[in-house]
Amino acid sequence: MEPPNFFDLLAKDLLYAILDHIRDDPFAPKFFSQACKSFYALESTHRTALKPRRLDFLPRASRRYPSILHLDLTLCPCVDDFALKALSLAWRSSLRSLDLSRCRLFSHVGLSALALNCTYLVEVDLSNRPDLTDVAAKAIAEAVNLERLRLGRCKGITDMGIGCIAVKCGRLRHVVLRWCIRVTDFGAGLIAIKCKEIRSLDLSYMPQITERCLNHILQLEHLEDLVLEHCLGIEDHGLATLQANCKSLKMLNLSKCQNIGHIGIASLTNGAQNLEKLILSSSLVVTTDLAKCLQSFPRLQLVKLDGCLGVESGLKAIGYSCNSLKELNLSKCVGVTDENLSFLVKTNKNLEKLDITCCRSLTPEFIPNLTNSCSRLTSLRMESCSLISREGFLFIGQCQLLEELNVTDTEIDDIGLCSISRCTKLSSLKLGICLMITDKGLKHIANSCSELKNLDLYRSSRITDEGIIAISLGCPSLTVVNIAYNSNITDSSLAFLSKCQKLRTLEVRGCPHISPQGLSNIVAGCKNLETLDLKKCRKINDAGMIQLAQHSQSLKQIKLSYCSVTDVGLIALASISCLQYISIFHVEGLTSNGLVAFLLACQSLTKAKFHACFESLIPQQILKYMEARGCVLVWREKTFESSWYLLDISALY
Repeated sequence: MEPPNFFDLLAKDLLYAILDHIRDDPFAPKFFSQACKSFYALESTHRTALKPRRLDFLPRASRRYPSILHLDLTLCPCVDDFALKALSLAWRSSLRSLDLSRCRLFSHVGLSALALNCTYLVEVDLSNRPDLTDVAAKAIAEAVNLERLRLGRCKGITDMGIGCIAVKCGRLRHVVLRWCIRVTDFGAGLIAIKCKEIRSLDLSYMPQITERCLNHILQLEHLEDLVLEHCLGIEDHGLATLQANCKSLKMLNLSKCQNIGHIGIASLTNGAQNLEKLILSSSLVVTTDLAKCLQSFPRLQLVKLDGCLGVESGLKAIGYSCNSLKELNLSKCVGVTDENLSFLVKTNKNLEKLDITCCRSLTPEFIPNLTNSCSRLTSLRMESCSLISREGFLFIGQCQLLEELNVTDTEIDDIGLCSISRCTKLSSLKLGICLMITDKGLKHIANSCSELKNLDLYRSSRITDEGIIAISLGCPSLTVVNIAYNSNITDSSLAFLSKCQKLRTLEVRGCPHISPQGLSNIVAGCKNLETLDLKKCRKINDAGMIQLAQHSQSLKQIKLSYCSVTDVGLIALASISCLQYISIFHVEGLTSNGLVAFLLACQSLTKAKFHACFESLIPQQILKYMEARGCVLVWREKTFESSWYLLDISALY
């Protein structure tokens, strides 16, 4: 007689709560289902979202998981009409959302079956299919309950196809037509006329869109988000004639609309009292007239002016016009000075996010004005602010709510890091190309910022194992680490980083002392590793690849150029069931035969980059097979970079 299974006594609601809690861990649900038969059955019936790595997993998945609501097929580029019909029958009563944005082989036939069988379907993503035509649009229009539809880069669809969708799918709330270059004002207007429930509309990069369709669009009573990025057909003089206004509008994106100025913005936003986000990146000259426009938006919280010109006079005027901003982006704006930006932050004390990347006129005098005024700051990006000397960073520690800080390519030093360590909520810290920081500064961060998840030390050349060891012990929740091009880093760093079990991305490019032993430590401890950059790690060889294959079944992307890997190591990587991307150039031990064997064996691969010298050596039938499987092969004529090798060899002695 079998002993009783005490797990069977647990209430289902409690077990479902456990499953919901462990959902973000890719392995946890699998381990849960393997505990006992009842857990297996519970996990099967409770799962509602599925993202299969390969198309041939679908039949088994459809039998095991009968209640799938959200199906993501972006890792299955070879989904064809037969597969669409099969999945539409398998989940006909449950499927609500389907992502086909990376699938290349289905046609209107499969879409017809999908619309016919899955009557509860409310969301479909058909993006990145320039070959789809109006026939396909007509087919998906039969899914009359659709609320979300993405057709980005469907360049073959015209007004006729959009018209079919508009007439049949009256419940649409979110529509993306980005890069649908054959759709005109007529098609966009039809969407607005027939689909009265529209909340979000994206018409970016549509050259035939002008102000003529906007009268209909602005009459939408529920419209909240309107994206018109790079719509060069929309101009000020046309917008001035607009009669409609949209009181519900909350977000307007006019990035790269270089023919729109303050007159057009005023016309577009007439009556938009609820506007919260205005995105004007790389579009217009920031003037006092623009600032006056902003006075009409009492709820404005976000303004993006990155890449705009003429900020000198306009920025201070914005400070007079706006006092409720929570996010401001001035990245790469010429004309941002201590005076005008200091005034703006003093009038916007609730500012939470500020991006001043490449604002090269700012000096240390601005920083205390910022930190004294904006105590709620959670994100500060100040990469390449070259005039801010080390003294300026001493004040950043006053922003104790700070979660994200980017000081890449600045003069910050250890004393600055000591100040920043007072920001105990810090989760992302980017210190790339900071040549004055040392292990001493990192220890301050390690001792105080235990919630740190993302650390970038790219080319911060004075950092050694001592600093990385301290960070590894003090910040166990790290998920992303970049220590590329640090010649002082050895296997000891990787041994301690392996204790960070949540690590998903590791970049050690150009670290000449990293060997297979260090790699072995990482893969043994970091089971969730997904992205690994080993480029220019000359000591990495087949032994390291074998360790990867044995322990890193979650690995999705790897870069191996200039390593000492041969065919043996490459073929070992093919056994990693999740591997989707590989880049490998100038690897002396690689042959065309090894490359062919790898391509045939790595069934999950979706993109690979190799040196052009191999292209003519690969049999045509293999190339056609990979194309049919949906794998993109990129062949590049890359020149051998000898300088890095000589530099790294000298660092060994």
